[in-house]
Amino acid sequence: MEQLDYKEILPPDWLSSFVEPFWIRRVSGCASFFPQGVFELLFHSMPLTYSSVSHKPKTVPAGVSLVGQQLTAYKISSAQPQWVVGVRLKPFAYFQPQQLAASEIKNTIESMQHVFANSRELDTLVEWLKACPEQLPEIQCQRIMATLMPWLKRLFYSPDFAFPELLRAKTNTILDARGNILIADICEQFEVSKVTLRNHFVSKIGLSPKELCKVWRMNSFLLNASHYPGDLTGAALASGYFDQAHLNREFKAVIGLTPKAYLAGQNVYDKHQSSQVVYSRFIGHYDPF
Repeated sequence: MEQLDYKEILPPDWLSSFVEPFWIRRVSGCASFFPQGVFELLFHSMPLTYSSVSHKPKTVPAGVSLVGQQLTAYKISSAQPQWVVGVRLKPFAYFQPQQLAASEIKNTIESMQHVFANSRELDTLVEWLKACPEQLPEIQCQRIMATLMPWLKRLFYSPDFAFPELLRAKTNTILDARGNILIADICEQFEVSKVTLRNHFVSKIGLSPKELCKVWRMNSFLLNASHYPGDLTGAALASGYFDQAHLNREFKAVIGLTPKAYLAGQNVYDKHQSSQVVYSRFIGHYDPF
């Protein structure tokens, strides 16, 4: 029987327009995350604490929580070891719970218990997570996914959620360029002004187009840094930065550290995981995007 500490599961076809992967991770102490231009729905049986360089620690109760768009590296910690299930939502798939604007959860986490308090599936899921052993068998992962599917179907296939095709196309333009694209070029392609483009992104995604470009260009750098170990200048140039000084300025403004300091501070597990996630996104493993 397969056992695991972290696992990604691709969604079925009918859900893949909204969700990248599901993931299941054993959180013991702190788990580090890099900004990725996505939203994260978290399901957890005990409280979680969110912290980042730009935000004071914030604890949310057990249940379901939503991590908004991030412009800084952040950490999720648990006082006691627990399994956490994540649903990584694509940037254009934000469902605005109770009219909570995407910009309102930028760089923070919010409990969604008041929104989904009467969900039988989520109550069952949290109880299962509470009872999960230290080593999670594969069959339990399948049960968790089967419980989530009906709930997610109601969420995204309800009359209240209209799939934003135009926003998806604009977002994909930035993704295809791995963040290395001028805002003026996006405006020209979609025949919109910079103000209109910015307002569309901020209201629906929570980030401006420029901020999303920064996030995905830095993601591209992290991936290239794994291919150019010890050569930050080569990784910077391959990611579209003018030089390493340009990378350092942008990276430090968003992350709070130089690339060298950030990479040195990552443990092997988080470094490998973040590279794999970025690689999967950029090569289309999470299609259709």
